[in-house]
Amino acid sequence: MPVTLDKTPRSFTVLMQDGVVHGVLLTPATEEDRELLYFDAYWGDCLDLHEVTAIDRFEAHNTAIGIHDREIAIEDYMDRIGVNHDVARTVYQDCRIWARSLGTAGRAYWLRHDLKSYMPLKHFVLIEVLREFGEPTTA
Repeated sequence: MPVTLDKTPRSFTVLMQDGVVHGVLLTPATEEDRELLYFDAYWGDCLDLHEVTAIDRFEAHNTAIGIHDREIAIEDYMDRIGVNHDVARTVYQDCRIWARSLGTAGRAYWLRHDLKSYMPLKHFVLIEVLREFGEPTTA
């Protein structure tokens, strides 16, 4: 009898603090249970919660870390340039459009470029898009 893994995406709640995952739970089914979980985790244990859709806890863990890293990159841009979150988020989205439009050769070219030192948000987005397309992230 063949064994098949259930690949159905589910909703997970990832509990994090300072970029470290402290737990991955299936998101409660009812709104009341979700609110209780969020209240206890956030106010009781000072944890950040990220609700993600994934096929297993491992993917949920990695997705939440990606979300956290993205938030940190946007906050860093806000601090460096002195803009609000909406402006920084728009710049992030523009960088994603730019990186996705380059094609494999263009992304490889910009990866060798010295973006990291003077345009860290654009470099972060480039690495993020390279990972999405399964392309190498080293020059």
